[in-house]
Amino acid sequence: MTPEELRTLTLFNTVESSPNVNQRQLAQDLDVSLGLTNTYFQRVLKKGWVRAKQVKPRRWLYFLTPQGALEKSRLSLSYMHRTLETFRELKSKGDEHLRILANKGVSGVHLCGEYDLTEVLSYCFSGFELELLSVIQEKDLLENSEQSLNLNLPELKSGELILIASLEHRYSLVELLAQQGLQKNQHWELFS
Repeated sequence: MTPEELRTLTLFNTVESSPNVNQRQLAQDLDVSLGLTNTYFQRVLKKGWVRAKQVKPRRWLYFLTPQGALEKSRLSLSYMHRTLETFRELKSKGDEHLRILANKGVSGVHLCGEYDLTEVLSYCFSGFELELLSVIQEKDLLENSEQSLNLNLPELKSGELILIASLEHRYSLVELLAQQGLQKNQHWELFS
């Protein structure tokens, strides 16, 4: 799904749930400029996917047309297909990474990272002789480190390690663990 298709789907969802939405509010929802929002509106109006009705001067109501509902369904299915495809890819990579860890003799893992990625990886533990010991949210860990608070990292026992599952903050987490005296491959690994 392209960014433009995702914006169009967001526009459809917003119009459907809030017909009295104004373009300024929609620009915030779409995270684009007001001018670009107007361009999107003109495009969907021209294609017949949305109908506009003026109720007051400078006030409009927007409605999804039957053609717009069909396009919304198509975009929703595309979004769901891509999401499931991404989930399957991540689960496959997670299974492979856990298989490698199990073969190295790791018995327990503390997942550390962003919520969506750690949630997908948590589904990978069934079928392995590995135990998911805890999930450490990177947001909490990074906030505590910035405020010089206790990091509350788990005490690692023999056969345990921290698996860093982060895309955006992986290097900050690596640096943070190194500052705590934790070493790569002995105490932690990167999920990639």
